[in-house]
Amino acid sequence: MKKLSIITICYNEPDVRNTCESIVNQSWQDFEWIVIDGGSNKDTLEVFEEYKQRINKFVSEPDNGIYDACNKGIRLAEGEFVQFLNAGDSYYDSDVLMKVFAGKEYDADVLYGEQYEVYKDNPHKSGVTKSPDVIDKNYLINSCLNTPAVFIKRKLFETFGMFNEEYKIVSDYEKFIVFFLNGVKFQHLDEVVAAFDKNGISSSTASQSLHIKERDEVLNKYFTQEEIKAAYAQTKLSFLEQIFSVKTTINRRHIILTFMGIHLKIRIKRRVHV
Repeated sequence: MKKLSIITICYNEPDVRNTCESIVNQSWQDFEWIVIDGGSNKDTLEVFEEYKQRINKFVSEPDNGIYDACNKGIRLAEGEFVQFLNAGDSYYDSDVLMKVFAGKEYDADVLYGEQYEVYKDNPHKSGVTKSPDVIDKNYLINSCLNTPAVFIKRKLFETFGMFNEEYKIVSDYEKFIVFFLNGVKFQHLDEVVAAFDKNGISSSTASQSLHIKERDEVLNKYFTQEEIKAAYAQTKLSFLEQIFSVKTTINRRHIILTFMGIHLKIRIKRRVHV
């Protein structure tokens, strides 16, 4: 059995060659590569034709959306882990998979690393998004793991079911919540795994209202209003503390002022009683 199944979903993606090059140039190759194409045009299919010697399984046919395509890929997968590196996205560098898998074993069922977000129209906004060391309820209510930077044990889909195809954008978000609430072990990888195209379907302006609607449905399905409000309040407090906070050291000899991430340590002058 291969260690990893890479699943690439595609439909007329102009940057598909970049994704293909990123995969075939990995220094660690103990993976199978599954391409699920939604019936792309001739130009896209010609690109895949160039990489047919490395593609292990290839399907090109109309589908009912991205999660229908993802589920097709999962059904074909045989690796211990599955990863979704969709057309347009790429690995951060050629040694990513070697650093994650070569000579390593994990007792966790979900491995998650960092993601480099690419803004093609505004390169100055591009940068690495940091994930927390520990996944908790507050994080999942307020945020989501970066799916291209996540490796999921294939057996989890056998245990907890496939992606919910009723959702168009947030089914991966829902699945991470299901995993967490059922005690699945997550492990943070201190590696930048993927470069993600922020111009993709879940990032477009046209999809934002649908994203919000679906996300609210998922939150209300798995959490109470009290849990959601508490998580929002905690995140707001944490943000304010990052901007400005006043603390004293353990020995109470100094005050530590924090403003916009800058820390200033001030010695406390104590009155001398005579």
